[in-house]
Amino acid sequence: MNKTLLTMGTLAALLLSACGGQNETKPAESAPVPAATSEAPVGSAKAAVEERERLMDIFKDAASIMGKMIKGETPFDAAAFQAAADSMAENADKPWEHYTEESAKEESDAKPEVWSKPEEFKQAAEKFVAATVALKTAAAEGNLEAVKKPFGDVGQSCKACHDSFRVKN
Repeated sequence: MNKTLLTMGTLAALLLSACGGQNETKPAESAPVPAATSEAPVGSAKAAVEERERLMDIFKDAASIMGKMIKGETPFDAAAFQAAADSMAENADKPWEHYTEESAKEESDAKPEVWSKPEEFKQAAEKFVAATVALKTAAAEGNLEAVKKPFGDVGQSCKACHDSFRVKN
């Protein structure tokens, strides 16, 4: 059991670090949805980068809420976990359309491999979407044990994609 908790804690830490680190967590009952504040023209390359970064922040915030519950840093709250899993799953397919050819020229954490290996990038995105759907489904069971493996799978999906397609900083 202790080994399982250690493994889950390690996976949670990987997920948080792969998504860019840990931020202060919003209260668990609020849905993690950062506001869009771009001054870039809609449809511009800069707006594409800003939108995909905004969506990644949603994932990071949701992962932080869930990860703290998985690690036992905060009590497991089935409704808050479900809200975070729902937010992640509902947005899981959205960032990828913002990796446009034009946005490749903008400063971002995306590696050139996003555009030079589009099929691999698409497969990584599809794995993430599938993992978030599985996590959302598991969260509906309302218990901590049911979400541990799917949460770890989401974390592995994030890490694999970031290792291949995101500049480490």
